[in-house]
Amino acid sequence: MKSTNQLMARLPKIGVTRSFSFSNPKAAAAIVVFASFIGMVLGPGITNSYGVFEEEYENRFSNKDTGKGALSPAIAIASVHVSVNYLFTTIAGALCERIGMGLTTFIGGVMLGVGSFAAGFCTEVWQLVLTQGVLAGAGVGTIFIVVSTIPTSWFSKNQGFLIGVVHSGSGVGGLMLAPLTRFLINKYTLMGALKIMGVFLAIGITLVSLGMATKPEELVDQEEEENIDRISTNDSVSEHKVSTLAKKRMSVRSFGVRDVHSTGGVLRSQEFWYLNIAVMLAEAAFYVVLFFLPVYAIGLGLTSEQGALIAGVANGATIVGRITIGYIADLSGNINMFFITHLLVTLSCFFLWFPAKSFMIMMVFACTFGLFAGSLTPMVPLCSVTLFGQNGLANNVGLLGIGMVLTTSAAPVVARVFYEKLGQNGAGYGTVALFCGGIYFLATLSIFALRMSVSRKPWAKI
Repeated sequence: MKSTNQLMARLPKIGVTRSFSFSNPKAAAAIVVFASFIGMVLGPGITNSYGVFEEEYENRFSNKDTGKGALSPAIAIASVHVSVNYLFTTIAGALCERIGMGLTTFIGGVMLGVGSFAAGFCTEVWQLVLTQGVLAGAGVGTIFIVVSTIPTSWFSKNQGFLIGVVHSGSGVGGLMLAPLTRFLINKYTLMGALKIMGVFLAIGITLVSLGMATKPEELVDQEEEENIDRISTNDSVSEHKVSTLAKKRMSVRSFGVRDVHSTGGVLRSQEFWYLNIAVMLAEAAFYVVLFFLPVYAIGLGLTSEQGALIAGVANGATIVGRITIGYIADLSGNINMFFITHLLVTLSCFFLWFPAKSFMIMMVFACTFGLFAGSLTPMVPLCSVTLFGQNGLANNVGLLGIGMVLTTSAAPVVARVFYEKLGQNGAGYGTVALFCGGIYFLATLSIFALRMSVSRKPWAKI
C-alpha cells in the first residue's frame, strides 16, 4: 500500500488565509474559542445593549429634531447601525480571505472604537448616524464575521456546541454591557459614557484580534493523516477504498457536500439561495419580534415593567438556546436542526403569541421564541460548513449579509404600519404576530427545500 504521505499529496487541502504555529494545539483551540466569545460580547453585545442609548437619545432629541409622526432619531441611528452591520459582514468576509482573520478583526475594533468615541462629541442626530450608526455598525459587522466563523476551523467534532457557546456571547454582552453603559451615563453623562466605551471596546477587540488564528496547515495535514491511518488499519479495506474514503472525508470538510471550490460556485448553487432566503426572512422576523414584544405586552394591558421583563426573558433564552441547540445539532445534523427549530418558532407565533392575552402566556412565548429563534445565528455558519465546507467560510457567510440589509430594514417598517393602522382597536397587535408567523413560515419552507435538495432521506444526518 502506498504511504500515507503520498496519498495526502494527492488530496485537496483546506485553504487558510493566515495562521500561527502553536506548540499545544488544544490550548490554541481553546484560546481561539475564548477570544471569539469575548469578541461576541464586545461586538454584537454592544448592539444588543443599544436600548440604553435609545432612551437617552429620545430624551435629548425628541423635542428638538422631531415632531408628531416623525421618525424617532433613536430608531434612525439604530436602523443605520444594523443595516451597515449586515452590509459589512459581506465586505469583511471577502477581506478575511485576503488579509487574514486577525487583521480583519483589528480593523473592525478600530472602526467600532473610533465610531463610539467620536459619537461622544456629537450634538446632532445626523452626526450620531455617521459615527455610532455607520462607523460603529461597520465595526460590529466586521468583528462578527470573524468571531462567528473562525472556531470551526479548529474543530471537526462538536462544532455545533462550540459555535453555540461563542454566539451566546452576544446575549451575554447585551446583559453585561447594558447595566455598565447605564452606570457610565449616570456617572459621566451620555457623552462621557460614549467616549469611555469607545476606548474600552477598541482595546478589548485589539486583544481579541491576537487570538484570531486559523488552524495551521501542518495540523490539518496531521489530523487527516491520522484519519487515513485509522481507515488503513482495517485489512479488508483495499488501497483504492482507503483513497476514496479519505478523499471523500477531506472533500466534505474542505468543500462541503456540494464540493464547491469558488465564490462563483457558491452563488450558482441552489442550496445557497435556499439558505439565503431562509436567513433573510428569519433574521428580519427575529428583530421584529424583539422590537415589538414590550409594545405588544403593553397593548394587551400589561405594565411597562412586565413588557420589559418579557423582552429580557426572550433575550436570556437565546443564550440557552444557542448552546443547547448547537449541541443537539452535533447529534442530529445542522440543517435538520435548522428546520426543526424554525418550524417550532413558526408554530409558537401562530399558537402562542397570536392568541396570548395574559402575562403568563406571553412569558411562555418569550421562552419558546428565545430558545428556538435564537439558534439562527450559530446555525448559519454551521449550515454553510455542511453545504460548502470550511474553505472560504467567512466569505460564504458574508455573502448572506446583503439580503439581510434589505429585509431587516423593511420588515420592522411594515410591522409598524400594521401596528399603527390597526392597533387602535387591538387588531394591530394580532396582525404583527401573524405577520411574523408568516415570515417564519416562508423561512421554514425555504429550509425544507434546502434539506430536500441535499438529501431526500428523512433520517439522514445532514
